[in-house]
Amino acid sequence: MSIAVRLLLGGLTFAILICAFALFSLHTQSSALGIAVKLHDNAVVSLDRLHRAQSRVEALNARLSGLFDSRSKDPAMTEVEKLEFRNAIERIKTELSAALAAPLSKETIRAITEIRYPLSVLSASGGEISQRAARSELGNISHAIGTALQSERSDLAAYRNQADRKVETGFWLTLIALLTILLALVGYVVFTSRSIGTAIRRASNVATRIATGSWSEPVSLNGPSEVKDVLRGLSDIQYRCESMTEAMSSKTDNLASELEAKQDQMAAALNNMTQALCMLDGKKKLLVWNEVFTYYFGEHTVGTPSHRFLKDPRLSQPLPRNETSVLMTETERGEIMEVKRRGLAGRGLLITFEDVTDRQRIAEQLEHLAAHDALTDLPNRRRFGEEIEAVLGKRRENCALLVLDLRNFKAINDTYGHPIGDAVLSLVGDRLVAACGPRAIVARLGGDEFGILVTATKDAEWLETFAESIVSAFDEPFEVEGRRIPTGLSIGCAAITKTEREAGASADLLLQNCDLALNAAKSAGRPGYRVFDQEMRDRQHDRREMEDDLRMALRNEEFEVFYQPFVDSGRKAVSGFEALLRWRHPEKGLISPGVFIPLAEETGLIEEIGVWCMQTAFREAASWNTDMTISVNFSPVQFKSAKLVEDVDAALRASGLDPRRVQIEVTESLFIDESENILSTLKTFRDRGLTISMDDFGTGYSSLGYLSRFPFDKIKIDQSFVRDLSRPENIAIVRSVIGLSRALDMKVLAEGIESREQMEILYAEGCREMQGFFFSRPVPASEMPLVITEITQRWNTDLAAATGAKVAA
Repeated sequence: MSIAVRLLLGGLTFAILICAFALFSLHTQSSALGIAVKLHDNAVVSLDRLHRAQSRVEALNARLSGLFDSRSKDPAMTEVEKLEFRNAIERIKTELSAALAAPLSKETIRAITEIRYPLSVLSASGGEISQRAARSELGNISHAIGTALQSERSDLAAYRNQADRKVETGFWLTLIALLTILLALVGYVVFTSRSIGTAIRRASNVATRIATGSWSEPVSLNGPSEVKDVLRGLSDIQYRCESMTEAMSSKTDNLASELEAKQDQMAAALNNMTQALCMLDGKKKLLVWNEVFTYYFGEHTVGTPSHRFLKDPRLSQPLPRNETSVLMTETERGEIMEVKRRGLAGRGLLITFEDVTDRQRIAEQLEHLAAHDALTDLPNRRRFGEEIEAVLGKRRENCALLVLDLRNFKAINDTYGHPIGDAVLSLVGDRLVAACGPRAIVARLGGDEFGILVTATKDAEWLETFAESIVSAFDEPFEVEGRRIPTGLSIGCAAITKTEREAGASADLLLQNCDLALNAAKSAGRPGYRVFDQEMRDRQHDRREMEDDLRMALRNEEFEVFYQPFVDSGRKAVSGFEALLRWRHPEKGLISPGVFIPLAEETGLIEEIGVWCMQTAFREAASWNTDMTISVNFSPVQFKSAKLVEDVDAALRASGLDPRRVQIEVTESLFIDESENILSTLKTFRDRGLTISMDDFGTGYSSLGYLSRFPFDKIKIDQSFVRDLSRPENIAIVRSVIGLSRALDMKVLAEGIESREQMEILYAEGCREMQGFFFSRPVPASEMPLVITEITQRWNTDLAAATGAKVAA
């Protein structure tokens, strides 16, 4: 018999027993329920109604007693009280009627029936009844209801006894049935376990033996059909497991060989890495590492806690899976490590360590070089600007900014060479650091320009004293390779006060202020300092406006050429004119050349302006019907143009002017730089037939040297010597220049003559060609004929008196 059939028969048997037990229990419960319903309907309900009727009777009796006691003897009831009385009687009737509706015993019915008469009497009275009669009837009613209640209580006790007997009988019968079913179940279980359990345990033992790998014993197919099927399947599993084990054993051997090869490759890869590597599990314990890791962190074993070799707690902090982070740390031996971490599954970590000590040091050196001057190792302009901005950002005490420049440093480079110049710059930096003290920041801004930022300054007087001390520190020459090299400083100073901070001053603005003060100090022509004031910026602003206006002046035809005559006292006639540039500004009027010519030279506009002036003068001179010369002034800046000779030739061709009538005036400042090229250009002009004149002769340091190197055609005595000829030294210089010109076979002209006395002295000394306001101021071309006429006429008057002769009639 199969297990399924056995289980089916057992299940049916137990189902029948359970149904029989259920029907028996249902019958027992129905009997008990019937008794309970009868107990409730026949006794409890009627008993409740009788109690309520008795309560109403007692309440009515108490009401009547209170009413009658509060009034005179046998008083009559009011209409309201009569109505309440009638309602109370009706409620009592209603309760008694409800009690009679339930099944009652004969004694109870008899007692209730006896109540009807007194109730009828009370109801019929309608409240018109005496106190004594009412109380008497109510007492009879209450007694009769009490008799009915006693009867019902007796019936209720009888019902309860009957119900208890029924429940007790049902309990014992149910218990007997339940024990019978349990005994049957135990018998069935014992039978099933013996018939089926043995076969199942045998199959379980076979499965256990197969699971433990014991496959040598064959499987015996005994037992129920289902167990036989299980054993047959276990036998098949045993065979398959034996075959798979043999195959897996062979595969395992192959995999072990491959794994060993992979491990060797992995170890080689890890140990050939330049970075140290380690892997931590979720408990921060060491799993994998390479030889480089051992070099930096020592020998360790698997499972070593990370805190034993990672002193920086940040390195072992967990990361979410595949998330990375980069940190910088330092080992106990001082190596700087770049640590890259990656989160692994299970809160593990893969960490690599790269020694970036050399790279870090190189980066620090590059950062230092980016912020410092390579020659002096002082902060450079960028770093100096950052320091100034940092000071401006702090609301603290006053500070001071100084920008200084070495005087004649170019001459040092040209004379001694750039290596000596570099050595001087380095010594300048050292001397500045020593002179300024620890509270100052010294920087090299570029070339021979240095900056000083001083904190915690006091007042303007202190700043001037400090600047003076820096200037004085450079009184002593520098010793470089056995040479004593003197130098001096020009310093521009600017205070950094609360006012500058509140005005939002920037480093660039403060450096501009210092540059303006520095330019003012340089203009003094000697070592010294100047402190910035607002007038300097105002002048700078005016200068910038003038520069813009100057650029527009040529386009707007605002320039004019004025002419001042040369007077030849020997010939008693005008020998020529000097072309003088004038600027007629539309708003400011006539602007002096002494104001705009230096600006034009600085901006490079002098080249274009000079060409225009030369072309205009040549064109005007070509229109004269005489052999009078035209003299034009060339700026040193114009001589730096490679087109100067070409421009002069073009102007001569365009005007048709004879080159022999052209006189070029130059000053000694022309020869300061590139004198050989300048002399070559001048010789080219002489070869063209032009006359070369040295203007302002005697005001420089090397006038005689230039005369010896280049034979000028004419010398102009500077007006500074002519202005005060009463001084012995001035007349001595004039006499010497005149004598020198005769010795060198050069013409001589005295400029700046403003009086007859000056003309008489110069004429007496042998100077024949003269120029000055005494003869005529510079005039436009339209007034030149009148000037010539006036000078010619004056030879009959004051000019003749000055020379002791008259013009022939």
